[in-house]
Amino acid sequence: MNFQHYPVMNREVLAIFAGTRKKLFVDCTVGGGGHSRHILAAFATSRVIAIDQDGESLALAGENLRDFGRRVRFHLGNYLSLFEDFDCRRLNVSGVLVDPGISTVQLKDGRRGFSHSVDGPLDMRKNPEASGLTAADVLNTFPEAELAGIFSRYGEVPGAGRLAKAVIEKRLFTPWSSTAQLRRLVEEITRWHPRPGLVHPAARVFQALRIFVNRELEGLDAWLAKIPGHLLPGSRVVFLTYHSLEDRLVKHAFQQLQRLGKAELIKPFPAVPGSDEVEENLASRSAKLRALEVA
Repeated sequence: MNFQHYPVMNREVLAIFAGTRKKLFVDCTVGGGGHSRHILAAFATSRVIAIDQDGESLALAGENLRDFGRRVRFHLGNYLSLFEDFDCRRLNVSGVLVDPGISTVQLKDGRRGFSHSVDGPLDMRKNPEASGLTAADVLNTFPEAELAGIFSRYGEVPGAGRLAKAVIEKRLFTPWSSTAQLRRLVEEITRWHPRPGLVHPAARVFQALRIFVNRELEGLDAWLAKIPGHLLPGSRVVFLTYHSLEDRLVKHAFQQLQRLGKAELIKPFPAVPGSDEVEENLASRSAKLRALEVA
């Protein structure tokens, strides 16, 4: 088994799902299968539909969850098409988990280009088999104003305009191709000096490019609004977010569903990882958990 992927706030997820019918759960972003494994082990009669748009992650989850046999069904796809791909009411889905963060396995795989600390090609596509722009394509072809907009909107990068200008200047001589190139540029511009507790400034830049390349926020509002129409009363939805843009969308959508009487917030404020979890898995430090129950 390969469980390099830590299931973020797994205890909180299980506590929320314990209040459901515990029949069928959908793990919308299964990754290496960490969350699904804990769900299947905690609720002995439950089943899981495991979804991921990354074929390599789905294959890894298949290996890690092999012991559960037919209790797991695997599906290659994006969680945004869940309600089109599955009739969740007819299937009597008890709970839905969305954890769209990048797994440790993906971060450590230099071929994917997700991490500023691992050298590799500037790809960043969550589904590398799909056609579409890579991060290198964006850096090598987009005009300065559009690059600045991407850095500012999706990464809230300080000095986004200055960074965009530097990207344009550099590509006049050498095309953008590696994560190390981009990390070095960010370090030059910010005059980066590592200090304990400080997040590397390239993290926001890489986040911005990843969100844009994968169109992570497109369709999220519409998907969240669909929840009550596609899940039975008593079903619960848990959504983990890792950056403020995504969290604001989930927060406002959940609050709106409660105001309309279509759902009840299980926690009025987001849950965050405890210090013990952050110490074990530093990548969890930015996570927030929000959950609701369909009315």
